[in-house]
Amino acid sequence: MELTNKIAIVTGAGRGMGEAIALTFAREGADVVVNDINLANAEKTAAGVQALGRRAMVIRADVSSEDEVNRMVERVIRDWGGVDILVHNAGIGNTRLTTDLTAREWHNVIGVNLDGAFYLCKAVIESMKTRGGGKIVLIASLAAKKVTLASCIAYTSSKSALLGLTRHLAFEVGPYKINVNAICPGVTLTPKVKTSPEEVQRMKDSMPLRDVCRPQDIADAVLFLASSKARQITGTSLDVDSGESVACQSWEAFIKRRQEAFAKGEPAH
Repeated sequence: MELTNKIAIVTGAGRGMGEAIALTFAREGADVVVNDINLANAEKTAAGVQALGRRAMVIRADVSSEDEVNRMVERVIRDWGGVDILVHNAGIGNTRLTTDLTAREWHNVIGVNLDGAFYLCKAVIESMKTRGGGKIVLIASLAAKKVTLASCIAYTSSKSALLGLTRHLAFEVGPYKINVNAICPGVTLTPKVKTSPEEVQRMKDSMPLRDVCRPQDIADAVLFLASSKARQITGTSLDVDSGESVACQSWEAFIKRRQEAFAKGEPAH
């Protein structure tokens, strides 16, 4: 197992990608701190971790609050001895246009997605130093690299900033054998995604791999970055997106344009 006896904190672990990450870590031998603001969801995930034979600690904490983050990390260090892995998965957003977005909504999104990452990383660094190293994985988004109206400007900004945070922190803590990396999921079928089977098929058809991600696909990538196999990887981001980042148009439209251009003897740009 990749994470035998490691202690991991996973934020937003009550459902979706966070739940999949927590359960994957447990299958690989880690004890998991299940953080979520929804206690019922967190307890369900914790039960799954325990069913896999690993310890689970449920902590309800709002990651946008530095005090609540510090209390959570202090409890983990006190009760379990330290932190080996941090995965900041908790995130919020909406689809409002900039002119409709309120200042409060902006600060709420930045608070959870970006401020939360800063508070968490700051809180676990000393413990990781003491333990001889650690792994930090921040869940960003493909929205950090491309514009989409499926998310608001605050979400795009926060996820883009996470990539800068990843690079800078990796530089600072590298000498202590702490790896810091980010995952950029594309469209992922989590419980938050409400769409019809027809829309799912349309999304699949637009992807180079003819599929869309599930939470387990993200969890598998996080497991890699949290494992010893990624010991020489830090300060970078990994797109997990079924090829969405390279899909400028649907494959059918691309082939049609190439065929039309070829028939006319023109280059297909």
